[in-house]
Order: sequence, then C-alpha cells, then structure tokens
Amino acid sequence: MEIRSVRGMNDLFGEELYQWTQVENRIKQIFGSFGYSEIRTPVLEKTEVFSGTVGNETDIVEKQMYQVITDSETYVLRPEGTASFMRSILENKLHTSGQPSRFFYYLPMFRHERPQKGRLRQFHQFGAELINDSSPEADAELITVLDQIYKSFEITEYRVRINSVGCNQCRGDYKETLKNFFRPKLQQLCEQCQKRFERSAMRILDCKRENCRETTKTAPLITSCLCADCKAHHERVKSCLIQAQVKFEEDPYIVRGLDYYTRTAFEFTSELLGAQDALGGGGRYDGLSARFGEAPFPAVGFGLGMERLMIVLKEKQNLPQFNFAPSFFFAPIGEKAFEILYPLSLRLKRQGIWCDISYDKTKGLKWFLKQANRVNANYSLMMGDEELKNGIALLKDMKQGSQEEIPMASLENELLRRVHREP
Repeated sequence: MEIRSVRGMNDLFGEELYQWTQVENRIKQIFGSFGYSEIRTPVLEKTEVFSGTVGNETDIVEKQMYQVITDSETYVLRPEGTASFMRSILENKLHTSGQPSRFFYYLPMFRHERPQKGRLRQFHQFGAELINDSSPEADAELITVLDQIYKSFEITEYRVRINSVGCNQCRGDYKETLKNFFRPKLQQLCEQCQKRFERSAMRILDCKRENCRETTKTAPLITSCLCADCKAHHERVKSCLIQAQVKFEEDPYIVRGLDYYTRTAFEFTSELLGAQDALGGGGRYDGLSARFGEAPFPAVGFGLGMERLMIVLKEKQNLPQFNFAPSFFFAPIGEKAFEILYPLSLRLKRQGIWCDISYDKTKGLKWFLKQANRVNANYSLMMGDEELKNGIALLKDMKQGSQEEIPMASLENELLRRVHREP
C-alpha cells in the first residue's frame, strides 16, 4: 500500500524550504521594525470560536472547517487567525491595559476546500493585529506594513484597494438599501448569494460569479450611506496613506468575506496570481470581542498568505538563492586521518561553521572529491597516510580548482581564516 500525504497538504524540504525560511525571516524583521511582537495560538480550537464570530453564513463556517469530534466536545482545526487571536487576547487579558498593543503571528491554517493554485487545505498565514487603537492612523499603519512587506521583495505588480464598510449604524441602513435593490433581482443571483440575501446581503457584492458581478454593477454604494464619523475616518485613512507614499484605489465592492469587519476594509491583489488574485487583506474589527461576550474594544489587522507570496516571487524569478552548503568537506583516507579530522570538525561546528565529514574511511580521493562536489562545499580537506607522514593536509578550493598544502600545526587557524574572508 502506498501512503501519501493528504490532498492539499504539502511537504516542504530542501531548496523550497530554505527559500520559505528566508522569506519568513525577512517578514519577521519587518514586523519587528514596526514594533509587533509574536503570538502563537493552538491549532485546535473550540467550534464556537469561529461559528459565533466569523459568521455562520460564511464559506469558512458553512463548509470549510475541519471538525474533530470527541465524546463531549467538537473542535476545529484553526481555519483563520483573527478569531483565534481574539480568543487568546481575551482569555489572557492582554487587552486590559487599554494601551495600543501590536502582535503578529505565523501559523498554519486549515480549510476543507478544493485545492488549487494558491489555495491549499493546509496553508500558512502571517497575520498582524493592533488592538486598543481606534484611530484611522492605526488602519493606515497596518496597510503600510503590508505594503512594506511586498516592497521589500521588490514586488510592484499589485493593487491596494480600500473601502469603508461603515459602523453598525450606517451599515444597517446600507443593508436595507441593498436588500431593496436585490429583492426584485434574486433570480439573477447564484444560489449561494440567494442564501446570503437575508443575513449577509453585503457579501453579495463580494461574489466572483459572473452573473452576480453583472447584477451588482448598478447596486447602490455604501459610500452614499456612511455616517459623518465613518466618512471622516475613511478620509483620514486615505490622507495617511498618501503621506506614507502607499498607492491605493478606492473600491466600494471590497467588503471582505468575514462578518466582523467595521469601517476600513482593504485587499492587496496581484495579476501575477491569475483568477485567485488576493495577496493579502484585512480591516478593522472593533466589534469582534463583543461576539465573545466581552466589552468591545478597537482592533485592526490583516492576513498574508505565504503560498501566494511564494507564487509571486517565483513568477518574478525573485526567490532567495539556495545557499545551503558546508564551508568544508573533510575527506579522511584511513582511520588515523579520521582520528585527527573528526575532532577538528566538531571544534569548527561548535564555532558555528558547517563542516561536513565522511564517516567512510575506506574510499579513495576521487570518491571524496565527488562527495564534496555533491554537497557543494566551498573547500575540501583531504588527509591520508602520505599527508600524515609529511605533517600536512591538502586543501582544495572547490570553486577555483586550486589546491595547496597546509601544515598540520596551523591547520585550524588557516581554516578559520578562510571562512572569515568568505563573502
């Protein structure tokens, strides 16, 4: 029987994993420069963390969650980051100071959907969340952080699209306006949007099906229903983005697919991804804590899909260069040589220098050189009975092809000198 990985859940190793790690580290550095500290939540959460907060009419809750059923509880594998983050913030009382706090996370998420380009059943997501700050400057900061991440990878082929979905008061008025518009057109909408009509009419605007997109072209825009405070908030967000030199465009159809957003909503999209063009996105969710039965407090955040970022970097041929190779490959020809080179290799490793060594002492010089080439070592150090007799070791520069004799007495110092002058 052939045992394979679960469909839509991939292994990472070798060059690809190295590239992922380099990208991850750079993103973490950017978060650090903006003052965001890391938080990690469990893979397994209680079902109500999402069913009562993300929205029962969303695709995530309706059909995408992986459930784990026990005798007394039903759990789910975490399908998105913000609800888990909020559960952790409330449980650990990280919000009680009332002062702005910044967090980021990098975690695997799980959704049971048809695997396709950029959409896997296990995917990896960076998220950033800023709590206890209701200012429009906070919204602009999150958009600026996400913009800085993509710019740091020299990605320019993306659009920043922003909108305001209003507060509870003006959004309620807008929902009624939308219902009045869609009611005589229900038969023109897809089955999913017909189901959304009563509880989540705004999400019809976010549907990607052609017949629904055509119907929504003449729908009333939320900008006509925003209250004075929401209008002022939105204008200030735009002003801050201009100051931050973040190019953006207003898109009244950006409503996001989750029910907890208020006021600012934004998406980063790229034509390099094809039809599924979302790179990342987020918005403000001041009322999310109330869905957990707690007092509301302001919060804003975003999510960034790693798989999609890696697709874009590959399209641009801008993935980090694979540079996972030992500085030295030790080739001990015989037991006596091994007794000298083995402890030397350990001393170098303890100083942070990758030094590979062959444990097979029976092979000849040609075999060792092939192995040094295979692992792409910078240098090969060879020692046999003849070298021991003469008190030397042969050091070969595998890139230049040159070879020299190094006295045993100065061997370790010479190897350290070679490493420290490497680019």
